[in-house]
Amino acid sequence: MNKPNHPPAGVLGIGIEALLAPVAYVPGADRPAAANLHTGLVEAIRDSMPARLLASLRDRGDWSGPWYRRSVTALKYLARSICMPLQHDRFLSFLDANPLMRTYRQRDPRLLERHMHRYVNAHWGRRQRLQQLQQHYRFALTHLPSGLFELVYVLGHASLGSLTAKDGSLLTLCLRPPIFKGCEGELCLQLCDVNEDPLYSVVFSVSDETPAIVIGCLQGPRGEHAKELVRELTRNLHGMRPKQLMLSLVYAFARHYGIRRLLAISNEAHPLRRSGRPLYSDYDAFWTEQHGELTAEGWFALPPSQIHKSEAEVASHHRSAFRRREALRQQAERLLANALEQPVPPLPELLAQAGPDTGWTPRKRRAETSWVS
Repeated sequence: MNKPNHPPAGVLGIGIEALLAPVAYVPGADRPAAANLHTGLVEAIRDSMPARLLASLRDRGDWSGPWYRRSVTALKYLARSICMPLQHDRFLSFLDANPLMRTYRQRDPRLLERHMHRYVNAHWGRRQRLQQLQQHYRFALTHLPSGLFELVYVLGHASLGSLTAKDGSLLTLCLRPPIFKGCEGELCLQLCDVNEDPLYSVVFSVSDETPAIVIGCLQGPRGEHAKELVRELTRNLHGMRPKQLMLSLVYAFARHYGIRRLLAISNEAHPLRRSGRPLYSDYDAFWTEQHGELTAEGWFALPPSQIHKSEAEVASHHRSAFRRREALRQQAERLLANALEQPVPPLPELLAQAGPDTGWTPRKRRAETSWVS
């Protein structure tokens, strides 16, 4: 029988105080100490590498098919993770450390394993792919206005403003995250129609260690009427080719952040080249036309600044169209620069402004939060 005023002994006569530091135990206070110990153990387990890996198996909406097929996909993901455990765990920790990245990870769970598949350059290994992925989001979190980051990666769309085409119709510029299971880059800049349906897209990522922009995709419309649509769009841009405008916007993005190194993917190194899927654009021809030089790694190194004709180099009867083209291009570049400069209200404030009974939707918010010069 225990003596009065003494705590009961544990198994083999060892009490809870034996598990704690000498100053941590106070008679009669063993329950709070045990609770603290339990909380510390739970937090330690939750922050461990296996726990992060297992947590990354949840809410995988990108794994489709019956249960057995999803199980096989999960096993492949685990096997690939084990092949590079420390690097993948650091990436998971990076995603968990930032609330914006946690939200984006829920919206696009493929982000967790983008580096385990074909990505940007077919010559890259897994570690190079993972390095590029981390560098892009480190850059985006540091340099993009927080509101713009939320619009692009949390809601999936940011409208930058409108351009007036030759026929009087409106064209809009939009920023979007990569397409579902995208493998060509992490930021998609699009030229859209008045309904914000894409007409032309350029997809790129940013490296922040040795500042560079890597372009993985420059794509126009598809289908049997694609050529006709491109011709019509070129006429509405006063004779400027849409892909020329998209490249000018990438240069404007690079200029805004002082980036002078631009790399564009070649046909041979494109990640979809070896998948058997057709490429609808001849990248090599366009990058060569833009004075790009092919490198051994499958990139075209583009000039640090875009080369434009001067008005004096244009025939006199074409100069009025040339001036309209240049004015349109400069307006598009200003729309992008404004979006990268102007602060956007954080997402909770925008939701509060919309109110609970306004029927607020992300598409409605596009018009409300666009940048107009």
